[in-house]
Amino acid sequence: MQAKLIAALVIALAFAVTIGFAYHYKLAAKDAVAAKEAAERSLNTALDVNADNEKTMTALANAKARESQLAADLAGEVEAANRTTLSVAKALADLRAQNADVDAYLKQPVPDPLRGMYDPARAGGGR
Repeated sequence: MQAKLIAALVIALAFAVTIGFAYHYKLAAKDAVAAKEAAERSLNTALDVNADNEKTMTALANAKARESQLAADLAGEVEAANRTTLSVAKALADLRAQNADVDAYLKQPVPDPLRGMYDPARAGGGR
């Protein structure tokens, strides 16, 4: 009888240990599924952030390209204005050298009211 009792206890103990291991693996599997879901959410968040960063970098690159083009256009306009100004100054110098009346006219002082429109600080007198 005692042997049957010991055998029953061993079987019950084996059954309890098996149930304990099964419960442990069930909890471990739940934790693994939760960790997998958290990793997937983290990956999706990282992919979304990466996509936003790429959009921002593309927008910045486009803005830099537009800025460079505007700077080049402005430099071209400044160069054209400088060429025009130099050609007008050369034509005026040639005209003054060839025509004494023009030279005499340009040597006259600028009236104070007119000078004040262009240079208020020097409107008091002089040339």
